[in-house]
Amino acid sequence: MPKLIIQNLKSQEEQEYNLPQDSIVFGRTNTADIELPLKSISRRHAEIVREDQDYFLSDLESGNGTYLNKQKIRPLEKNLLRSGDLIRIEDYEIRFLLTEDSAETGAEEDTDSDILEVKLIKKMLKTLDADEIPSLEVLNGVAAGKKLSIPETLPEVIIGRDSGNQLAIDENVISRQHAKLERKWGGLVLVDLGSKNGSFVNNERIEEKLLRDGDKIMLGTVKILYRNPKDVNLEAISQEISKKKREAAMREAELLAQKQREKEQTLQQESEAEQARLEAEAKAVQENLSQEAGAEEAPPEAQETAAAPSTATAPSASAAAAPSPVPGKPGFSTAEKLMIVTGIVIGLVAIVGLALLLKT
Repeated sequence: MPKLIIQNLKSQEEQEYNLPQDSIVFGRTNTADIELPLKSISRRHAEIVREDQDYFLSDLESGNGTYLNKQKIRPLEKNLLRSGDLIRIEDYEIRFLLTEDSAETGAEEDTDSDILEVKLIKKMLKTLDADEIPSLEVLNGVAAGKKLSIPETLPEVIIGRDSGNQLAIDENVISRQHAKLERKWGGLVLVDLGSKNGSFVNNERIEEKLLRDGDKIMLGTVKILYRNPKDVNLEAISQEISKKKREAAMREAELLAQKQREKEQTLQQESEAEQARLEAEAKAVQENLSQEAGAEEAPPEAQETAAAPSTATAPSASAAAAPSPVPGKPGFSTAEKLMIVTGIVIGLVAIVGLALLLKT
């Protein structure tokens, strides 16, 4: 079922449509399947029609024409649509998407790596059991089932509507000489010969491309399968088998790295907070010691007052006879006390910092 994303280039409004019917008509009136309300758009301007599994765009002889991928298409001529094609009708751009494509992509992404490995091994064995000569096989249309082997003695293969071609396919969507296969780059290369509807390999439009076993060629609406049993790339298969495991390991490594960064950041913040706390405590201790030192140091006037006798009378005989006090051991000075406390605090800060570094 196609999905259409329609954008108004002037208002930048965007709408999505999922239309299951086999015919989708664009026009300016409400009788059209998709209404594009502009006077410059015809009542029945363009149409998308489904034929089997393919979709075709046709201009219904509109007044101002219809564009496909920036090229104006001829009236009433069928043009094969591929997922991602861009249709332009006046001020509207219409993106054509096949929802089956996205579903298949998602399914492949969700495939378990073990199941993927089994599928690839089966594909490899099936290829090895096939013919040893490269071949082309037509998958649909009037020539469905037609197969052409390409031996070494055949230098090139012309594909087209002309009956004289090595692979003749009588379809109107194919040019008389549409494309050719030639030997170069160590294999077979598909070259487009200026065809009207183009040549595609695995849904990618090409001018020339080296083919690999299993490639799907599209000429107009005709699908052709290329097989080459000698082109089995074991290294590529091995890489694809372990792809999901490598991606899972990378995601796990990223998560571990993120956790480690968060842990280091937390430890750094704790270390900074602890250092700030110790510095604040050291500052507080220093301020207290400074205050105590200021209280112990009395001014000179106070010292003279303390040395003078409390009364005018002479000292008594008992006082004179009293023995003088024995001097004790001298204590630490205020400066020495400050130096000791500062040394202790610096030592504590160093010990805490070393412990945090060892923990990291």
